[in-house]
Amino acid sequence: MANKGRRVVGAIIVLIGAILLIAALLTPWYAFKSSYAGGSETQNSYPGMPSTNGTIQYTCSNLPRGATCPPQTSYSSIVPKETNVGNIAETGFFLLIVGIILGFLATIFGLMSRGNARRSTPALAFGIIALLLALLTPVLFAAALPGAISSDISTTYRPPNTSGPWSSFIGSSSYTNPLVGPVSLNWGPAIGWYLAFVAFVILLIGVILLFLYRKDPAEPAPVTVPAPTGTGTPTQVTPPSS
Repeated sequence: MANKGRRVVGAIIVLIGAILLIAALLTPWYAFKSSYAGGSETQNSYPGMPSTNGTIQYTCSNLPRGATCPPQTSYSSIVPKETNVGNIAETGFFLLIVGIILGFLATIFGLMSRGNARRSTPALAFGIIALLLALLTPVLFAAALPGAISSDISTTYRPPNTSGPWSSFIGSSSYTNPLVGPVSLNWGPAIGWYLAFVAFVILLIGVILLFLYRKDPAEPAPVTVPAPTGTGTPTQVTPPSS
């Protein structure tokens, strides 16, 4: 396969990475689950604007009689308000949007480089920035989220002497609630967070291909073929390019 064909393959792989970033944008990034008396309630957090309804959604199962699953809400409407968490969700939302756009631009220029190798340069640049954003966003969530949750959720809303998402990015704990008995808590990243890492790996593969085959091989020099004796001037033959 010629270099131009390999660049096209790299561009298509970058496109797959950009599509995975779209999937990450539309799926939850963090989950906080409470399990008690055979039932459970899970709060799923999505990237997005803090005031956008649906950035916080719930899934419930086997709730006690009379209990209902909370409706979907937003970071600025939930009680207590998750202002700092909402800021992280908003930052991650825009980082993903930029990464998706740059991934599509890298794909377009990568496909166009089949006819002009110089177009592989912007394809490579856009692809590198897209993969860096795909990595930066989940790292930002992991590093900043526990502190943000700790600032938003005061001890008034936490089970006493119990660890939770305010103390670590991933973990589990338990305590006893006088109304429902033993309660198990589990928290950590959800599918969107993992998809961002998968997108990073896919984008990295595509960018490597764009880098390795960013130039077409040099055209071979003409080869002089001696003319048969007594027939005149030698002729030049150019070997076919790869």
